[in-house]
Amino acid sequence: MYDLIVIGGGAAGMSAGIYAARGNLKTVIYEKTNFGGELAQIIHIANYPGYDGRGDELALKMRQQAEAAGVEFDYGECREVRVSGKVFDLTIDERTVRARSVLIATGNEPRRLEYELDVPVSYCSLCDAPLVKGKNIAVIGGGDSAVQEAIELSHIAKQVTIISRSKLRASPKLQSRALELPNLQIRENNETTKEELEDFEHVFVFIGHLPATKFLPEDVLAADGTVMTGAGVKELSSSLDMLGLDDFARRSDHETLIPGLFAAGDVRFGAVRQVVAAAADGAAAALEIMHYLDATG
Repeated sequence: MYDLIVIGGGAAGMSAGIYAARGNLKTVIYEKTNFGGELAQIIHIANYPGYDGRGDELALKMRQQAEAAGVEFDYGECREVRVSGKVFDLTIDERTVRARSVLIATGNEPRRLEYELDVPVSYCSLCDAPLVKGKNIAVIGGGDSAVQEAIELSHIAKQVTIISRSKLRASPKLQSRALELPNLQIRENNETTKEELEDFEHVFVFIGHLPATKFLPEDVLAADGTVMTGAGVKELSSSLDMLGLDDFARRSDHETLIPGLFAAGDVRFGAVRQVVAAAADGAAAALEIMHYLDATG
C-alpha cells in the first residue's frame, strides 16, 4: 500500500514525487516509456530558471533528486484506475497496485499522421536525429517545436523542409534563425499529402499533442480529454450538481471529482504547457495531497 502513486514520470510527476517523499509519503512513480516524458525529448531548454541545456540532462537530474528523496521508480502502463472507499486499485500492465491517493501526470502524446508512409516517420528528433545524416527530410508543423527541431536537424541532414498547413506560428526569433539556414526551406499554407511526403527520405511530425488519459473515467475528463480539476470541475462538469457547494469549496485546485485523485502538469485542463509550469504544478499538487491524506487519515 502506497501513500501516493504517480502516473507519469515527466517534470510534473517527478517534482510531485520529490515533495511527497520529503513529506514522508511512501511514493512510487510509474512511467510507460522513458522517465522525463516530453522533457527528455527537448533538444535545448533556455527558459527554465537556473538551467540552460538538454532536456534529457535536466530530466536525469530530476530523477536523481527524487530517488535521493526516497521515491521509487518503476516501468509500466496504467490501464485502469478503480476506487473503493478511500483506496485506489490501479492496473499497471498486468499487475494491481494500491494507494491512498493517485496523481495523474501523464502529460501528452504526439498527434499522429492520419495515414501510413513507406518512408520512416519520427515524433522525436532527439531520439532519431542520427538516422538522418546526409538525408533529405521533412518536418511537419508550424509551431515553436517544429521550427526548433527543424533548426537542430539542419545541422545533421542534407536538406530540411518545414511543411506547415498555415503560416508559421513559431516565435519571430525562431523563424529568423530558420530563414538564415541555407539548407532549410519552408512551405507554408501547405496541406501535406502522402504522395508529397513519400518524396523525402525521413519525415518528422510535430503537429500537436493529445492528452494521455484513455485509462481514466470519463466523468473526470473535459471535452478535449484533459483532466478537470478545481475551477475546471466547477466550470465544465455536468456532475457538479451532484456535489454540494460545501463539498466543492473543500476541493483543491488539483483534485478531480473523485476524492484522492489528483492531476498535475500538461494533462490538466487549462495547464500552461511549459516545463517550469509543470514542475510547479507537481509541487503544488503534492502539497495538496499531503493535506488530503492528513485530513482523511
